[in-house]
Amino acid sequence: MILDIISNAKQYKGIHQGIDKILEAVQVYTAENYPSGQIQLDGENLFMKFLQYETHPQEGALTEAHEQYIDVMYMVEGSETIYVKPVERLQNITKEYDPAIEALLAETDEDATTVRLEAGSFIVLFPQDAHAPACYADCMKHVKKIIGKVRITV
Repeated sequence: MILDIISNAKQYKGIHQGIDKILEAVQVYTAENYPSGQIQLDGENLFMKFLQYETHPQEGALTEAHEQYIDVMYMVEGSETIYVKPVERLQNITKEYDPAIEALLAETDEDATTVRLEAGSFIVLFPQDAHAPACYADCMKHVKKIIGKVRITV
């Protein structure tokens, strides 16, 4: 997992070509020019989803983990809490990995690490980083968030 502010993105250049492209691409978007939907940068290998939603309580939040994609999340507006835990330490998996949804699902464990994602910050979540996003930071907030999907298996 990597957590930082977007002005430091250049420090991570070279970790993965797809991560580099996402971190560069997200920097042109603001709350004012925020699109909807999805933009393909390289078909199913590299794309960005533009989401707007209200955050929700941690109670009942599901943790997810992916096998084929790295998630690069960039918060354009608002803030949220993401609960993160290594996949191999999840205590209650509710759905084994399913390729149809490209995710394993689990209950969010009490001992998951709390990460606050605020406007102007990004997080990179690798397949070993199970995560429960979109939870309250302080209270319910409307957020605009870009999720970059970087395929790591072909």
